[in-house]
Amino acid sequence: MSSHHAHFAADSTAGLPHTPPVEKMEDDTMDGGDTKPIPFSRPITPVPAHDRLAFVGLGAMGKRMAVNLAKSLAERAAPPLKVYNRSDKGLSEFKTYAEMKGLTEEMYEVERDLHVIGKTADIIVTSLGGDEAVEEVYTQLFKGQESQSDAGDGIKPGGHGRTTIFIDTSTIFPTTAGAMERMATSKPHRVFLSCPVFGIPAAAEDADLVLAISGDYFARKHAAHALVPAIGKKVMDLGSNVERAMAFKLVGNSLEVGFIELLSESFTLADQVGVGSSQLVELIRDQHSSPHLTRYAERISKNKFAVEGGFNLAGGIADARHIRRLAENHDVPMPSLDVALQHMLSARAHGGADLDWTALVGGQRIAAGLPPFSGKTTRLEKED
Repeated sequence: MSSHHAHFAADSTAGLPHTPPVEKMEDDTMDGGDTKPIPFSRPITPVPAHDRLAFVGLGAMGKRMAVNLAKSLAERAAPPLKVYNRSDKGLSEFKTYAEMKGLTEEMYEVERDLHVIGKTADIIVTSLGGDEAVEEVYTQLFKGQESQSDAGDGIKPGGHGRTTIFIDTSTIFPTTAGAMERMATSKPHRVFLSCPVFGIPAAAEDADLVLAISGDYFARKHAAHALVPAIGKKVMDLGSNVERAMAFKLVGNSLEVGFIELLSESFTLADQVGVGSSQLVELIRDQHSSPHLTRYAERISKNKFAVEGGFNLAGGIADARHIRRLAENHDVPMPSLDVALQHMLSARAHGGADLDWTALVGGQRIAAGLPPFSGKTTRLEKED
C-alpha cells in the first residue's frame, strides 16, 4: 500500500460505518448458480429515460466502454453521455476513437469538471488506473454530489430524494472499495458499487465483457440493466459487500496470470528442445476450447507483444501485487504468482511497461539463457 493510500484509509473513514470483512461472508450470490446475463429482475421503477449517465476515465478500457454506452443511450433517445478524462491526451484519443466507431458529437458531451459530473449525473461509471486515482476522483465526485439539488424526478429509494449511483469498474484492492463505500454512505442520496470487469480492451470494444458486481441491492439491479448489454454480456452478482466483487476480480486475474506463466514455461521448453512453438499452439487449439489460451499462446509463439487490444505489463504487475497482498492477508501461498511477478518485472526491465502482459515470457527466456524478445525460429539461439 502506498503512503498516500495508507494516509487516505486512516484519515478519510474515521467514524464511518464499517464494511464487513469479505473473508467471512456467507455465500449470498445468485441462487442456484444462475447463468442468465442479468441475474436481477427488471426494477419496478426502471432507470428513467431522462436520467443523465456519465463515464469517467477514457483509457484503453474506458474509451471502448464509453463509446458503447453512448451508442446504447442514443438508441434509447436518452440524454447524451457525459464523458471526462483527467488528461487532455486521453480525451483527444477518445474523440478520435469515437469518430472512428461512428459516434457523433451529438451522442456525447465532454465535461471538464468532476464536481459538475457529481452534481448533475444520476449514474456515474468510472474506469481508472488504480487505487490512488480512484481515491482522488471519487473525492471530487462526492464533493460535487453533495452540492446537487434535490429537485426533479430521479431514482428514489424509499421516496427520499434523488440518489446518485456510482459504479467503479476499476481493478483496485478490496479495502479501497470499502473505503469508497463508507465515504459514499456518509452522506444521503448516494450509493457506491464495485463492478470490476473481466476482459481485455478488444472484448470491451465488442461489449463482450463479464461484470462482477457487489453493493446495495437496489442499486445493483439498476446498474445491471443500465450496463448490460450496453457494455457487457453478463453480470455476476457477488452480493451486498462491495469488497467482494473486487476480491473476486483479483482471484479471477490470478488464473490469467497463472495461465500465461505456465504457457511461458512450456513454450520456452518447446523452443529449447527443438520441437518448435507452432505445434504447441496447434495442440492447445485442439485440446482446449479456450479462445483466451489460444490468444495467449499465439502472442507468445509469435512475439506479438504490442498491447493494442490487450493488457499491458504495468497493469499485470499492479494486479499481481494486489493478488499477493490479498493472498498474504489470508495465509494462502501462491508460488506460481510469485514466479510470474518476477518474470513480469524482468520483462519490463528489458522491454518496458507497455508491452502486452504475455511478454512475461521474456523473464522466463532470460532464466533459460535466451534473449527475451528475439524473432522466432524453430529454436531460439542462446545469448553469447
